[in-house]
This record gives sequence, C-alpha cells and structure tokens, in this order.
Amino acid sequence: MLDIKYIRQEPDAAKERLAARGEEREHIDELLALDEKRRALVTEMEGLQAQRNASSKEIGALMGQGKKEEAESKKTETRDLGYKIDSLNTEKGEVDAAFNSLLLTLPNLAHPSVPVGADESANEEVKIHGNKPAFDFEPKSHLDLCDALELIDFERGAKLAGSGFLLYTGWGARLERAMIQFLLDLHVHEHGYTEVSPPFMVQAECMEGVGQFPKFLDQAYAIQEGQDAETLGKRYLIPTAEAPVANLHRGELLSEDELPKKYCAYSPCFRAEAGAAGVATRGMIRVHQFDKVELIKVVKPEGGYDELE
Repeated sequence: MLDIKYIRQEPDAAKERLAARGEEREHIDELLALDEKRRALVTEMEGLQAQRNASSKEIGALMGQGKKEEAESKKTETRDLGYKIDSLNTEKGEVDAAFNSLLLTLPNLAHPSVPVGADESANEEVKIHGNKPAFDFEPKSHLDLCDALELIDFERGAKLAGSGFLLYTGWGARLERAMIQFLLDLHVHEHGYTEVSPPFMVQAECMEGVGQFPKFLDQAYAIQEGQDAETLGKRYLIPTAEAPVANLHRGELLSEDELPKKYCAYSPCFRAEAGAAGVATRGMIRVHQFDKVELIKVVKPEGGYDELE
C-alpha cells in the first residue's frame, strides 16, 4: 500500500510515477479528495465530542444546583450531539472504505531511475552477471530434458490435480529439494538471513498487506473448512512466501536498532492464474503450484534502494 503522507507532500511526483505504470493521474486527485474529506470529518467529530463532554459536565452541575429544567434541556442538546456524531461516524466509515479501496488498487511507484516505456523493449541492460555459455550443439528445452531424464511427469501431475500441476520424480524431486536446501543455507550462513517456515495459508489481511488483494483476488485459491461454506475466503493459499513473511511485523513498532531484519523462507506457491495456451506456458511455465525461496528485508525507507542493490 502506498504511503498517503508521501502522496500529500508530493502529489505531482506521485502522479507522474503512477502514469509511468500506465495508471490514470486522476486517481491521485480522487485519493486526496477522499483523504481531505475523512480528515475533515474526524475534525468535525472531535469538535462535537468535545461539546458533548462539556455539555455532560454542565448537566451534572445543573442537577447539583437543583436546576432540573435547564438540566433536561442540556440532556436534549447532548442527545442531539450524539445523533450528529453517529451520523458523521457512519459517513466517515463510508469515506474510509472508498479511500482504502482506491489506495489498495494503486500499484507501487517505480523508482525514478526506471526507464519509462510501453513494453519490455524499453528496458535497459544495467548489469550482466557471469558469462552466457556457448554450446557446440542445439540446446534442448526444459520440457524435452525433463521428459528424456524422467525428471517430471506432466501427465500424472495433471491426472492428480488437473492441468497446471507437476509431479517431480526421481532425480527431479531430489534436485528440487537440493536446490531449496542450498539456497536456504546460502542465505542463512553467507548472507545473514534468518530462516522462517511460515504457514502456507494466510488471512485476507495478509494478502492486502502485500498488494495481492484486491488486484489478484480472482487468481487466489480460497480455503473452505470442510462443508462449512461460511468459512470460505477466511484463509487463502499463499501465492508467495512474501504474503506471510512480509506481514510478520504488521502492526508492530520496531526500534531503529532492530533494523534491518532479514528473513528467508521456502514455500510452495499457489496461483489460480492460467496462461494462454502456447510455447510460453508449456511445461513448468505458469503452473498453479511451484516452489520458491523468498527473501524479505525490513529496513528504514530511506535505505530501501541500497538494501535492494
């Protein structure tokens, strides 16, 4: 979720960076209008609450002085103030819902250094790691290799769970497990990360916290407990370990000397998205379940870019 403080302070910059991602600049104006409305409602409510508190004290004083008629008049005034506060609170709830709904739909703002372009052809090559190998033969696709070496059984994976699911077999299963272990050990022992093993399902608040909801709600697997339909959607299979791990400290206050916090986690990832049929989605590409090792850092905002690098 974007920082509303930044948007208030730098609305024009927020518009430009949002437009660079193909979003409408007007969303920022809509958001700021809702923000101003909700803040005005809070101010008005606080003023009325102060009046009601003062009026309540007056009622006690008047009753002590035996001025019952004036006290009853004050009671009516206090009751009317309560009705106004309730009405404003209802209106604030509606404005808050509209504000949060719009804020949740806005994508993260790209770093100013990111080139703006209509498609991937505008991407700039910043750095190359290692050397691209040259072969004296025509390399096979991963699909052909998995079939020839019996690493993955695509047909039986589909038989078990439907299209988009894999069955790793033999050396394929062992290789996947070894890669997961290698990466976890690498990040823990050489890069100082703390390994965590999170739940593979989370509540909707966690999905909202990492920007998965509401944008990708239709691509999530919702959990239902047995035959109890009322439980459907209370929990979701995670699309990435980011969903639970990035929420570890949600709602907590961390002191500066506790930062950075560095976590790594393995998890299976579940995504209901289905790619269009074709070469780009064959084999292990765009499947509904895959394994991944995730890295998460909790850092001071001003140091985020350097930590990423």
